[in-house]
Amino acid sequence: TVPGRFGGFAAGHFILSLLGWMGWLGLAGLPDCAHGRALFSWYVLLLMALYVPAGWVVSRLRGWPRPDRKTGCKAVLYPALCAWGWAFGGCGLLLLFSGREALFPLAFTGFALLALSFLLASPSALFMLLTLDLLSGSLRDAGVNAFFQSSAWFAAMFLAGLLPPMLFFLGSLLPKKRLTTAKNVIK
Repeated sequence: TVPGRFGGFAAGHFILSLLGWMGWLGLAGLPDCAHGRALFSWYVLLLMALYVPAGWVVSRLRGWPRPDRKTGCKAVLYPALCAWGWAFGGCGLLLLFSGREALFPLAFTGFALLALSFLLASPSALFMLLTLDLLSGSLRDAGVNAFFQSSAWFAAMFLAGLLPPMLFFLGSLLPKKRLTTAKNVIK
């Protein structure tokens, strides 16, 4: 069912987030050099790729059958909508209300949502850090205008919300070896 798949994704996602956060803390001690940045880039890509085996493991443990198209779309869309609401909501609150002293609690709420992402959704949050590094460095140096940079930022937020559930779902579709075959059934 869709709620079961949503719960399975949430379980796998939070385990990957905890592992990703701990690894990020370990990488934070690296010097800020080209080697450290390359290692960080590979680490973010590895975290995102780990959603595929996580989907396979959860699917195997829960015995999920191959879903129909409607269930599959919902299994990807519902977690993505949660991520987009969290990310775009946090950014919106922070950007809209940060300059107004009377509305500081709303701006702080947006900041808190984004900061909590590093613990609750570290693969996506680290993906956004990687994007920020790319946007602030190479694109700015290449003379790309601010509109394109902000458009690229929002496109990256869209991907950061979509990639984890999509990769998890694709992993859940991978074939699973049946444990009960005619060879290993005891009569």
